[in-house]
Amino acid sequence: MSEKPENSDRVEITIPEEKKHKDKITDKIINFLGHSNHSSTSLEGDDDDELVKLEIIREQVEGHRTLILISKEDQILYNKIKEWYEANPDCSLENTILKFDPREHRNSDALAKVVYNYQLPDFIIRYKEDSNEERRNEEQKVRDNFEILLLQSGLILESETDADGIYTYVKVIAPFDSLCEIAQKIRLKVRLNRASLPSELSLLDDYDKPPDTIVARILSHFSYKIELKKESSRFKKDQLRSYEGAEPEKNIADISLHFFNTSRRNLLVHRMIITANLINKKETTQDGQPVFVNRKIESLDIKKLLKKGVYDELYPIHDGPPKYKKDLKEKNNLRAQLEELWIKRSFKKRQPIDKIKAYFGEKLALYFAWLDFYTSWLAIASLTGVIVVIYGLIYSSKITPENNIDRISAIWDNALTAPYALLMAIWATLFLETWKRFNSSIQYDWDVIDYEKDELPRPEFYGTTLQISLVTLKREIVFPFREKLVKIFISIVIVLISIGIVIVTVGVLLIFPARLQVVKNAKYIGSVITAVINLATIIILNLVYKNVARFLTDFENHKTETQYEDSLILKAYLFDFVNFYSALIYIMFAGGESCVNNCDNQECRDKCIQQGKGLTLLTIQLAIIFIGKQLIGQIQEILIPWLTNKWNRAKFAIERDILEKKYADSGRKYNKIPPWVEDDHLPGSSESIRTEYEEMVIQFGFLALFGVAFPLAPLFAWINNLTEVRSDGFKYIKTLQRPVGFQAQDLGMWENIMNIVSFIAVLTNAIIIAFHSVWMENQFKKYTGDDENRLLVAKLGFVLAFEHFVFIVKLMFAYMIPDIPGKVRIAIERERYLSRLIMDGEPPALDEYWTDNKDDSSLFSKKGSLLLPRRFISKFKSQ
Repeated sequence: MSEKPENSDRVEITIPEEKKHKDKITDKIINFLGHSNHSSTSLEGDDDDELVKLEIIREQVEGHRTLILISKEDQILYNKIKEWYEANPDCSLENTILKFDPREHRNSDALAKVVYNYQLPDFIIRYKEDSNEERRNEEQKVRDNFEILLLQSGLILESETDADGIYTYVKVIAPFDSLCEIAQKIRLKVRLNRASLPSELSLLDDYDKPPDTIVARILSHFSYKIELKKESSRFKKDQLRSYEGAEPEKNIADISLHFFNTSRRNLLVHRMIITANLINKKETTQDGQPVFVNRKIESLDIKKLLKKGVYDELYPIHDGPPKYKKDLKEKNNLRAQLEELWIKRSFKKRQPIDKIKAYFGEKLALYFAWLDFYTSWLAIASLTGVIVVIYGLIYSSKITPENNIDRISAIWDNALTAPYALLMAIWATLFLETWKRFNSSIQYDWDVIDYEKDELPRPEFYGTTLQISLVTLKREIVFPFREKLVKIFISIVIVLISIGIVIVTVGVLLIFPARLQVVKNAKYIGSVITAVINLATIIILNLVYKNVARFLTDFENHKTETQYEDSLILKAYLFDFVNFYSALIYIMFAGGESCVNNCDNQECRDKCIQQGKGLTLLTIQLAIIFIGKQLIGQIQEILIPWLTNKWNRAKFAIERDILEKKYADSGRKYNKIPPWVEDDHLPGSSESIRTEYEEMVIQFGFLALFGVAFPLAPLFAWINNLTEVRSDGFKYIKTLQRPVGFQAQDLGMWENIMNIVSFIAVLTNAIIIAFHSVWMENQFKKYTGDDENRLLVAKLGFVLAFEHFVFIVKLMFAYMIPDIPGKVRIAIERERYLSRLIMDGEPPALDEYWTDNKDDSSLFSKKGSLLLPRRFISKFKSQ
């Protein structure tokens, strides 16, 4: 069952080579007709095993615009709408949709947008025709086949060439009816309208008001305000009028245009595009029982088509320009609103998280909410670090050492070092525990509590065998655990080899410059050179390993997007952990041993041993790597995007003048540069969010694991993050294409990683204090004297006592702080209850109307007979 040659006229549904030997349902090959000699292109589809031709209809809209359909009814409807528009040119798009009600004329809203040349399609697919005629014809056949799949999934397509005639933009427009179907399929949660909610919710008004005190204002930076009087439910198409945005008083045109915002629309349409090549096909298994399975047309996977160059780009477009034009403030241009409220905002004002969510989706908004929360907690860590340094400056000014190194070391190696380590351990615990509470509030407010539980399989996931599900008791395609285990084992081996290469590289870099440490008047040159070279190596290796991690994660065949992301994140962070922290861990355990091994006399060895003591070596390495990484990061986050934006604007300004003239002279009705052409000049943003998290979690690791060696690190991190919020916002608003509005429930694997790091940090901080703090060693010697063995026992005892005490404190805080605030927990339970009550018709709970009145004498007659309300009796009889 191999794929047909590229020059074949038929496209075959295939299953990847690696799963052919396991798949019991691939005995029957279904061929799809890809191209005919007629003016229309056809693709044979399946309906109860009967092959049916689907014809492509190309309707010329303008000279450069072509409507692509497969339904004759849609073609007739389009022409009717067009005739209506020509007869009523002043009629608005909304009124036209009202005239051709989508409930009676399916797809009328999308077709009306084509007639009106609507400038905000849901998605853009761009391609450029090949100069080679044979290759051009083959690519066009594939594009025809893929477009049929898109049309069959319920989308409307319109192709438009640019003013130069070089690029063709396929505008993907989703009818409201299709959006409703996919929203129901992915179990999207939508807010219920207030008219359908119980009036008793007004009782929550006083409960929802926070106290107006100074403490409450401070705590507001560490909490997320939720709306208690909102209820949500999984979207059901047949109950549309029960949802917010589709109230009974609203007309169908308003609902069709505005019920789903642009972020939600591009999420739903993206799902339809990437799953278009999945065909629900009836198959006959070996025992003769027919089942329906999803067949995947491998050759028509959009990601493969992009990789092969059949298409060049796939992206949603921004709502408009990043700045308001003149004094006109378009109410629908949320991008320009964010530029005003977010990028130009004062540092005193909080981020407009709700608007970020509305424009970019929950996944990206969650990152900015977490970054804001994390930065607020960094302010506390910064304050404690500054106090330690101020005390150290006072302490060091009172000592008269033989050289300046000890005085400098005393700034962060003093009586407050151990308490600071304890506070940082508690800080990490409180930060992570309070984030769980903050995140649970977000989950409730953003309606993503059950997102991962309801998540559908990835389009890239494949199964190799059929088995009966113990949950649904129906047959389903699965990927056996034993095959999954083999893939994971191969990945682990490759990851370990990659990490081993990094360890060897870092080890060589640490040992090689150690000789420089014994040079007179250059005691710490070796450490500085090592840190600088190590920083450069870290950056280079990081670029290489990212591609390895992605290849292995693709190879593992994960079922859901969350599982895929978690696996990719784990691989990336394992590498980052070794890449960024190995040099510091080496110094923490080895100290000046590498220097000693390079010495050939006792004086040299004594110098190395002296240098190995104290925090200076560790501090130098940490400061250079930590600050250097942040400086490079800021150059990447601020300077490069700013310069790129300036360059692109200057470059595009020249092109714009030419383009504007070409569009103006093109004779088109809309003779301005379309928004999809504007966005085409921006780079994509698909990998950006993972990189942002990675950068911040690595920063958290530096602070938690080694922060005691450099108390000013939290301050530098806090300053960095204040600018990071702005620079990231600037990047997403102005310099990148709009990302798909993906949903997310929590930080996923990143949160698990930070929890693990916070526990490891207890041990690393204990070791740093016990074995590298000169001040602490002097305290030990007051009880042990100069006996090295007794001193070692004292240090080990301190490590054991410190880590046990801190672990107990961490566990105590983790136990005392609930993951979900009481308000949110009650709100979640109430929402689920009201959803069942309103949407599923579940009767009220038996105890819902119980009263405190214990006098039930009114329910009995004077003779003691039980008296029941008439409506209760009639209801009972009706049952």
